[in-house]
Amino acid sequence: MIDTRIGYLPPLKAPPIRKRKDIVPERMYDFEIPPDPITSGDIKRHINAEIVVVGAGIAGLSAALAAAEAGANTILLEKMATAQARGHDNAFIGSRLQEKLGIIIDKDEIIRNLMKYGANKPDQRLIRMWAEGSGKTADWLLDMTDAAGIELIINHYPPPPAFNNATEYYPQYSVTHHCQNERLIAKCLLDNALKKGVITCFKTRAKQILRKKKDRVRGVIAQNAAGEYIQFNASKAVILCTGDYGNNAGMMAKYCPQSAYLASMIPTSTGDGHLMAMWIGAVMEPAPHIPMIHGPAGPLLSSAFLQVNLLGERFQNEDVPIQSNVNAVERQPGRTTWQIFDSRYPEQLPYLGIGLGKIIIATEKVKQDVAKAAIMADTIEELAAKMKLPVETFKATVKRYNELARLGKDLDFGKRPDRLSLIDTPPYYAGKSGYSLLTVLGGLNINQYLQPLDKDWEVIPGLYLAGNTMGNRFAGDYPTMCPGLSHGMAIHFGRIAGLNAALLK
Repeated sequence: MIDTRIGYLPPLKAPPIRKRKDIVPERMYDFEIPPDPITSGDIKRHINAEIVVVGAGIAGLSAALAAAEAGANTILLEKMATAQARGHDNAFIGSRLQEKLGIIIDKDEIIRNLMKYGANKPDQRLIRMWAEGSGKTADWLLDMTDAAGIELIINHYPPPPAFNNATEYYPQYSVTHHCQNERLIAKCLLDNALKKGVITCFKTRAKQILRKKKDRVRGVIAQNAAGEYIQFNASKAVILCTGDYGNNAGMMAKYCPQSAYLASMIPTSTGDGHLMAMWIGAVMEPAPHIPMIHGPAGPLLSSAFLQVNLLGERFQNEDVPIQSNVNAVERQPGRTTWQIFDSRYPEQLPYLGIGLGKIIIATEKVKQDVAKAAIMADTIEELAAKMKLPVETFKATVKRYNELARLGKDLDFGKRPDRLSLIDTPPYYAGKSGYSLLTVLGGLNINQYLQPLDKDWEVIPGLYLAGNTMGNRFAGDYPTMCPGLSHGMAIHFGRIAGLNAALLK
């Protein structure tokens, strides 16, 4: 008999892994087949360097600058006409800006939460590398942005008095170093790289990595705007920072099928670095990879106001981060919802949490934007008619929501009482949701030195990765508890890749 006082004890001997016999063979995609090698006769020029960085986004710019600062002769290749950057948030822990504001963050807590959010699939060693080292990278960046007169602020700090991270279901951390436009940071990095002697080659697209069998990577072959092939020899290393593959339909079908229906916001995200590395033996981390999909729930972005689907029905606890909200919206009729609020929204916003896509102050600009984007009506019936929703269903939904708000308990979806905002003071507002595929956070298997690994988990020498070419950082979903985490990791790991490539053998 089993002793119920101690519960069931599993067998001491681990059971064997049972593999199914009727597994469907995995499809081979065209992109997995390496192209024919570019012959020496096709090469018009040879250019020598110690480090060749491919991709002039914020990861590649950071890598090139760091390598040059370490004394390496560095060349930076970019297929577009200029450096690339989007957004405005960068997540770091332990910067002098945070220290100045008295912001103290428990790094272990963030690491645990990021691992939990990723179902324990990311490589915790990489997460810790960012958490422990990104403060120094932030100060490195701040030295340059301060000198250039570019202001970085900690977003949503100080938080409104109503915010208490201890009571948040989705925690939010004050790690976001916000810039008015990420292009300013990219230009700052580029300017400093040029001062350090980095040679830039724009409109020059890397096509193949130079490697014989299992030897060291020795450079790349690229093609310029005139169609000429140039061989860039790298005596120390090549660093791939070419972004994601969201605009490569085949790669999306294989590695991110759940979002393959979406067009990428970034036309240049064609997976160039992933492909070149795979053609010489690198291996992708296990799929499915996670997409970064953001979009407003309505005119007040991801603020936790009532949402209804096209049937006029409420369908979720609206107090969720911007990415989690899209996950629910994607499963609604027409993949569309409406955000509903009334004229008292300016006084309600400070109580609805902080984070990516949250608005905590109804500035005049916010009010103007709402007036432009929202439908307005003096009655709920009129609002439903303008939204073209079933009037009676919508009226019943709003009535029920108001009942729950007055009761102070969300019996239907469990939203916290202080974020159940009454909808009873006209004019009433409604606006549609929307979302976009920003990037895909899936990359190649990598070690702690940011070197890719082959099928036998052996290092591919002479090659380093940063930005969205590197894998093992995210799984399950993009964790918006640290807004700007992808950018912060791109800058930090770009810098580390540059230093490793320049200083390691």
